[in-house]
Amino acid sequence: MVNSDVRSRLQRSAISLRLTCHAAIRQVRFFLHETSPSSPLLCNPLRQAPPSYLPPQNPTAPAGPVPINEEPRHRLLLQNDFTHVYNLMIPALDFTLPHQHDLPYLYITLGPADIINAIVGQPELHQVLEDGEVHYTPGKFTHVVRTDSGVPYHDITVELVRPQGTAKNACKEVMPGQPTDCPQQQIAGSNGRAKKTAADPVTDPVPFFETDEIRVDLYKVASANDYVDAAPKVDALLVALNNANLDANLAGEHISFLHGGDVLWMPAGQHRRIVDFLGTHSSFLLISFKDGTQRPTAQ
Repeated sequence: MVNSDVRSRLQRSAISLRLTCHAAIRQVRFFLHETSPSSPLLCNPLRQAPPSYLPPQNPTAPAGPVPINEEPRHRLLLQNDFTHVYNLMIPALDFTLPHQHDLPYLYITLGPADIINAIVGQPELHQVLEDGEVHYTPGKFTHVVRTDSGVPYHDITVELVRPQGTAKNACKEVMPGQPTDCPQQQIAGSNGRAKKTAADPVTDPVPFFETDEIRVDLYKVASANDYVDAAPKVDALLVALNNANLDANLAGEHISFLHGGDVLWMPAGQHRRIVDFLGTHSSFLLISFKDGTQRPTAQ
C-alpha cells in the first residue's frame, strides 16, 4: 500500500508531465499556423527576409537612357568636328547603362569577346567576337551591353559626326551579312598571283570598309618596314591594335608611343611615319576622312 507522501509525489509528477505536453502541443499548433499559406506572417514580405535582402535602390539613377557621353563605361579619348572616340571597358558579369547612339559609328574589339547586345525593341543578340574585329552601324538606337558570359569586354568606339551616305564592305564583313568587294582578291584572281604566306613580315594594306565619308584600312609594320606617307591629302585617325608597339612621328617629330587601344589624330599635310619600335610586327587601323576641307582640332 502506497503511503500518502509517495502518492503526493506521483500526483505532482503527473501534473508536471501534463503541463509539459500541453506546452509542446501549443508550440506545434503555433508553428503550423505561422507556416500555413494563410498565415499573415507569410504574407508580409518584411517577415520573409530582413531588410538587407531587399533590392537596393539608387535615387540618383537616370530614369531613362543616357547619351553615350554620359554612360560611365565609355571614356572619351578624342573629339573633333569629324569624330568622337571612346574607350569602352565592361568588367566580367557587368553591363552598361541603357544609352543612345544617335550617330553612325565603328567599333573595334580589343581581345576576344562574348557579349549580349540588348537593343531596345529588338530581340537580344548574342555576339561572339574575335580580337581586332571591326563593325559599323548607322546608329539611331538605344541598347545595353552585358558580359553575362564572364568574359570582360573592351572596344574602341569611333562615332562619325557627319552623315556617311552609302556604306559598303571591302575585304572584311564590317557590316555583317553584306557582301564584300575586295580589290586585292580581284587583282590576285585576274593575275593568277599566289597569296602571300604567313612568313611574309609585312602584308599590303588591307581595305576593310568604305562610306562616302571615310575609308578603313588595316596596316601592318615591322622592322625596316615602316608606314610612311610624305604628303597625306586627308586627315586620319590611327587606332592601335592589341599587338601594337608603335613609334608615331608627325612632321618629322616624335609624337608618342602607341599600344593596343591608343589612338592618334593625324592631320592632312603632315609627313607621317609609324615605326614598329620593338620589331614584333605591329598592326593598326587607319580611318581616313575623305572631306578635308574643314580642318578639325583634336581635343
